[in-house]
Parts: sequence; C-alpha cells; structure tokens
Amino acid sequence: MVRLRLHQAVPVLVLCAFAAATLSCVAPESSPGTDDAAVVVDADAVARDQLLAIGRDLELRGEARSDAVVLNGDARIDGFVAGDVIVLGGDVELGPPARLGGDVFVLGGRVDAESGAVVEGRTVAYPRAPSSLVVLAEGPVLGQAALSSAVALLNLALLLAWLLVTLVLAAGFDRALTATAQSVLERPFRNFFAGLVAVLAVAVTFAVLTAVAPALVGAPLLAVCGVAILVCKLWGTVAVFLAVGARLLPDRLGLAGRPLAAALCGLLVLGVVKIAPYVGGWTWTIVTCVGIGAALDSRLGRRDPWFAGV
Repeated sequence: MVRLRLHQAVPVLVLCAFAAATLSCVAPESSPGTDDAAVVVDADAVARDQLLAIGRDLELRGEARSDAVVLNGDARIDGFVAGDVIVLGGDVELGPPARLGGDVFVLGGRVDAESGAVVEGRTVAYPRAPSSLVVLAEGPVLGQAALSSAVALLNLALLLAWLLVTLVLAAGFDRALTATAQSVLERPFRNFFAGLVAVLAVAVTFAVLTAVAPALVGAPLLAVCGVAILVCKLWGTVAVFLAVGARLLPDRLGLAGRPLAAALCGLLVLGVVKIAPYVGGWTWTIVTCVGIGAALDSRLGRRDPWFAGV
C-alpha cells in the first residue's frame, strides 16, 4: 500500500475552491457584463501567475505573464497577455492596445477585436456551445434555482453514483489512484488549468467534427473523445477525494494510508459542500478541472508516457 506524502497544497486547494465559489455568489442574480464584481488589472499592474475570474468579468489593462481564464463572465483586454485567453460562457473584447502572445478560446460567446489588437496565436469561438458544457458542472445544476427540489434530488443521485465509482476505483486500483492523488497534492493549480484546457480542447474538437466531418468519420472520433474525457473525469475526481481525505484523516488512526477510507472521507466532505446552495456547483467545477488535469499529469497513475512501447 503506497502512503501519500501530505503537503500544504490540499488546504490551499480547498480554501481556493471555497473562496472562488463564495465570491462568485456574492451577487447571484447578476449577469455577465456587470462591473460590480469584476477582476481588474490596472495599467501599471503585473500579474505573474494565472488570472482566474469565476462568475465575474475580467478587465485587464496591465500585464499578465501567464494565462487568463474567465468562467461565466466577459473579458475586456486592453493590455498584454503572455499566455492564452480562455473564456467559457462569455465574450472577449480586445481593445486597440491589446497584445496576446497565445491563443484565444471562447465557448458560449464571441470575440470582438478592435483595430490595432494583436493576437499571435489562434482565435477560436463557439458561440452556441451548450450551457452544461460551458459551466463544466455536475449535470445542469448551475443556472437552476439553487434551493429547488429538482437540484437537491439530482445532487443526491450524483453523490450515490460517485459513491459507487469511488468504491470500484479505490478498491481495485489503489496504487495507481494514489499516484494521481499525489499529483493533486503537489500541483493543484497547474492541474486545474491543464484540466480546463483539456475540456476546452475536447469541446472545440466536438464543434469542429460536428461541423465539418462526415458522420461515418466524425461519430467514432466523437465517441473516442467523449470516452477519454469521461475516464479522466471519473479517475481524477476520485483521486481528488483521496487527496482531500488523506489530508483530513489523522495519521495516528492509520487511515490516511488506506486509499478506500481516505477516498470515502473526501467524498463525504465534498458531498456536503456539493449540496450547499450556490457554493456546491462552483466547488465541484473546480474539483472536476483539477481531477482531469491530475489524471492527465499522472497518466492515470502510471507515470510513464501515454504510448510507451507503441
């Protein structure tokens, strides 16, 4: 049995998830495009790490030396972005001073570039992306009435399904799952952005294949993409359960080194959060992205190249 080496990353991850979810719900009735809760980077400011705006707009007039990501909000760029600009569920406006060193990806919105704006990479927009894909949620929960009985029943059904998946994976693949959980502990923020980009890439692939590929060719490719992202989501999310549970269980009880016990503890904690109105949907969106990124980073726990020996 491989024992997890616990780091300080899990408390940071949990606090980040709660903070992002709470901030996104400060004005739950507001819509993208409002300025009340925008993330603002002034002209004389420099953002050295990834910029993330959840449920709010992004206004960048300064410099971002990494990626800029907006979930369910708009992005107004009048400065410099060294990495990619990714917007899910909103629009991107590029002012004349905008300089982008990477790509622009938009799902559920459009890209408006004024004269003088420079994008060195690709520009991809899919305005008609379904909302359930845009929010990356556990089913169509976000955007529904948070206190409705339908949402409560859906959450309970999903938690029961996750319990079954956790029992199967943690009992049958404990060593490989532990390796993925170690990736969650060591690189939570990098895994979040990797998972977000992976889901975005699959979404763009779906859009392109649906539009241009013949049904005979496109249908098998769509099935492969769908199965791949589903496997990464299931594996990675259970690994997040394991990482959270291993951090919370006391070492003196000897449970932190037991993947099944730790995974069930993590599922219980995140399950309580999921049922909470407003906060639950966004928290599990973050968990989903981190899990997919960790599954890709650890090669589903194998730690060796995907196509080794081929």
